[in-house]
Amino acid sequence: MQPVWTEDDRLAALRSYRVLDTPSEPTFDDLVQLAARACQAPIALISLIDERRQWFKAEVGLGVRETPLDRSICLSAMLQPRLTIIPSLTKDPRFAHNPLVTGEPHLRFYAGAVLKTPDGVPLGALCVLDCMPRDLTEEQASTLTVLARQVMSQLELRRAIAERDERLEAGQQIEQRQTLLVRELHHRVKNTLATVQALVGATGRSSGSFREFYHSFSNRIVSLAKTHNLLTEDYWQTASLREIALTELKPFAESRQPRFMLIGPSVELSADLAVPVGMALHELTANAVRYGALSVPAGYVQIRWSVGEREGARRLHLEWREFGGPPVNTPRHRGFGSTLLQRVLPMQCQAEVEVQYDREGLQFQMNAPLVEQRLVPAY
Repeated sequence: MQPVWTEDDRLAALRSYRVLDTPSEPTFDDLVQLAARACQAPIALISLIDERRQWFKAEVGLGVRETPLDRSICLSAMLQPRLTIIPSLTKDPRFAHNPLVTGEPHLRFYAGAVLKTPDGVPLGALCVLDCMPRDLTEEQASTLTVLARQVMSQLELRRAIAERDERLEAGQQIEQRQTLLVRELHHRVKNTLATVQALVGATGRSSGSFREFYHSFSNRIVSLAKTHNLLTEDYWQTASLREIALTELKPFAESRQPRFMLIGPSVELSADLAVPVGMALHELTANAVRYGALSVPAGYVQIRWSVGEREGARRLHLEWREFGGPPVNTPRHRGFGSTLLQRVLPMQCQAEVEVQYDREGLQFQMNAPLVEQRLVPAY
C-alpha cells in the first residue's frame, strides 16, 4: 500500500516540530536511557531522518549526534508499519555493507519503533542496537513501542509549548507596536496642531485681506495634509522626499516642456523632518508660481539633494534653484515664506539654511540632520 504522504510532506512535518539541531533535553535523554535499560542494549537512539542525514535528539552509547543517510538503518525501519527487528545485520543484504556494520562500532543487532505524527507521517525511530546478534523478548518489544509513543508525545508537547510561546511573544509585540503607534500619533497630532496655529498667525500677519488670508491658509493646510497622507501610507511613518516634491509640483508634471527636475537618491524622511520640508517646498513652489520661474512658460525649477555624513551623523543636503524666470530682487518685507525658510526650518529641524536672491533665479539650500530613530517597532 502506497503511503498517503510525500517526502516533501514528511520533511515539512519534521521541521514543524522545530527540534532539529536543538540541545539535549533531559526528557528525551531519560527515554533513551529507559529504552537501553529495558532492552538490555548498549546503544539507544532517538533518530530523526532529515533530507541528507539522520540526527539524534538523544543518544546513549554511540557518541555522535548525527550520521549520513548512507549509514542509516532507521531510514528503512521508519517505513515499516510496526516494530522492526533485525537479529543479525551481517545476514541482511540491506545492511551487511553498512559502514557501521563493517567498521566501528561493528553493529550486529537493531530494533526500531517508528516515530509517527498523529497523521501517520514517519519522522524517524526510537531504536536500540547491540554489537552481537540477538533478539528482543515480547516484553522488551512492547516496552520499546510504548517508549516510542512517549517520544512522540514529548515532541507534540514541545511543539505546543513553542507555538504557545510564539503566540504570546507575537501578542506582546502587537501590544508594544500599538502603544508606540499611539505615542507617535499623539506626537504627530500635537506637532500638527502647533504647526496649524503658527500657520494661522503667520498667514494672518502677511495677508492684506481676508480673501488673501483664506486662499493662502487653505493652500498651506492642503500641503500639510498631503505630507501627512504620505506619512500615514507608510508603516514606518516616513515619506519619500521625491514623493513630497512631486506632490507640490504635480500641476507641472504633464507640461509638454519640462518645468522641473528632481535629482537625488531615494531618501525617506521621518515625520519631524518631512513636515517642515514639505512646507518649505510648498512655499518655494507657491513663490515660484507667483513671482519666479514657474510664473513664465520658459522657466523651470531644479531640486537636487544628497545624503552625507558629518561628525558621525547622516545629513540631508537639499538645493532649490530656479532658471528662466523674471529677474529676481531681494524682497523689502519678510513674508511667511521667507520666515519659514530662514527661521522656522532652523528651529524645527536644526537646519542650516541659505537663501540667495540671485538675479538669474532664486536659490535655496538646506542642510539638516536626518532623524534616524523611529518610534514604531519592526514587524
